[in-house]
Order: sequence, then C-alpha cells, then structure tokens
Amino acid sequence: MEELLGDDPPEVTGVDDLVGVLLDAVGDIATGFAQRVPLFVLGALVLLVMLLATRLTIKGVERGMRRARIDHTVERLISNLLRVSLVTAAILLALTVAGISVGALLAGVGLAGLALAFALQNILENFVAGLLILIRRPFRRGDQITSNEFSGVVMDIDLRVTRLRVFDGEEVMIPNATVFTEPITNLTRLGSRRTQVIVGIDYRDDHNAVQALLLDAVADVPGVLEAPGPEVLLFEFAESSVDVEVSYWTAPDIRTVRHVRHRVLAACKTAIEDAGMTIPWPIRTLAADKDALQVRADRPLTTE
Repeated sequence: MEELLGDDPPEVTGVDDLVGVLLDAVGDIATGFAQRVPLFVLGALVLLVMLLATRLTIKGVERGMRRARIDHTVERLISNLLRVSLVTAAILLALTVAGISVGALLAGVGLAGLALAFALQNILENFVAGLLILIRRPFRRGDQITSNEFSGVVMDIDLRVTRLRVFDGEEVMIPNATVFTEPITNLTRLGSRRTQVIVGIDYRDDHNAVQALLLDAVADVPGVLEAPGPEVLLFEFAESSVDVEVSYWTAPDIRTVRHVRHRVLAACKTAIEDAGMTIPWPIRTLAADKDALQVRADRPLTTE
C-alpha cells in the first residue's frame, strides 16, 4: 500500500488541505494536457490527411473496378472493406502520433469484439455467407432465381440479406445464410429455358398426324427458338384422351416464358380444330347390372 501511495503521501487534516490536494491534481492534469496539446494537434492533422488519402484511394479503386467491369455488388463490398480498413489504420496512427498507447486499447477492443461476436452470431453467419455468395457468384444482380420457395429478380446482395423482387411486385429479403445453404435455381443464367405443355387428343384421331400438325404450329409461334427446336412426343394414355407433350425453348425471363406459353397453347388448339380433330372432354362410362335393376324394380315398396 505504501508503495502505491508513494514515499511521502500528502497529509490531509482539514478542508483547506483537501482543497489544496485537489488543486494540485487538477494543475498536474492541466500541465500534462498542455504539454500534449501539440501532439494532439499533430495527431488530428495526421488523421485528416489520412482520411483525405483514404477517400482519394477509394475513388481510384472504384474507377479501376468500373473499368474492369467488376460486378456492382462485389465493387461495393471491396470499397466498404477497404474504407473500414483504411479508416481504422488512420485512427490508430493518429492516436500513436498523439502519444496515446494503443496496445491497451486494442486489447480492450479485442475482448469487446469477442463478446460482440457471440452476441451477433446470426449476423456474422449471414455476413460470411454473403461473402461466399459474392465469391462463388451463383447469381448476379438482375438474374431471375428461385430460392427458399421465392422466385423473383435479384435486386441487391448485401452482407446480410439477398433482396428479391418477386414476380408479384413485392420485395422479399432472404438471409444470406439461408440462400447459401438452400438449393438455388438460376432461371436466366444459361440464356434459354424449356417449357412443356400437355395437349390431349381424341383416341380416334391419328396421333402421327397430330404430332406433325402440332410441331408445325409450335415452330411458327413467335418467341419459340429454332435451336434447340420444339418436340412433340406422346406422353400417356389418359382416361379420355391421348396426351401429347409439347416442349419448346424460349428466352429465360418469366415474362417471355408466360407469353410464349399462351401463344403456343392457342396455336395448338387452333391447329387441332382447323384439322377437324377434337380435344375431348372428360368421359365417364357407367355400367349397370340389368338383372339387379329388374329385381329392385319388381320389389314392392314397404312402409313402416
């Protein structure tokens, strides 16, 4: 205790002595602060210069990435990470120049960061998943995807969520961890998409003639790609019809797929009707036992 208090601790016997001790302490603090003012000013100047250099560096990097045509989301991620790193380095350098020991500060920040990591585990999980998505790039902004039972256009990928504009016009935000771990269907990445429709024909119609008829009709529909070409194949023998599968390729976006499907169905119906063939209604055949019906008809009615 004596070592901590010093060799000659001040004697406090009254209020005047207490006030004197306080004034001496304030004076020592003021003297130390006055001696460090030039270092504080120099540290502030270093911080301003470093922040200006950081801003110029980030602008130069962003221009370089735009010239290299790097994806907008990746560009923004690199810019944010670079900004955080340079600003942190500028603050630490300014504190060092100002004469402030940053060792204890870094230790405290490390402990606080560890506690924060446990508290924000889900956020960090989405952060890491967002980084992996941006690195692997299973989709880009503007792609149409299906993920976690949602289908829509990718509007943005940040470090927490992937934003989709679903085809009903609503915005859906899916956590990156969910997007990364669940299956993803990229509807537009490969540039074309196949659609199948089922057309039923009467059992009495010539299926070979129907096959050629539908193939010609579908090939003439606007929006159906020539390569790969359309196909018309028998699908199954249904209860009241012979079902034919009509498959064709279109541009992959959902609007084109839906509109071309409408035109294909209309062309198939028109072609079948113009050829004098039939798309049958569901047919049910009822069979009855005549002897059982006769016995029931001859049985007299009884009343209770």
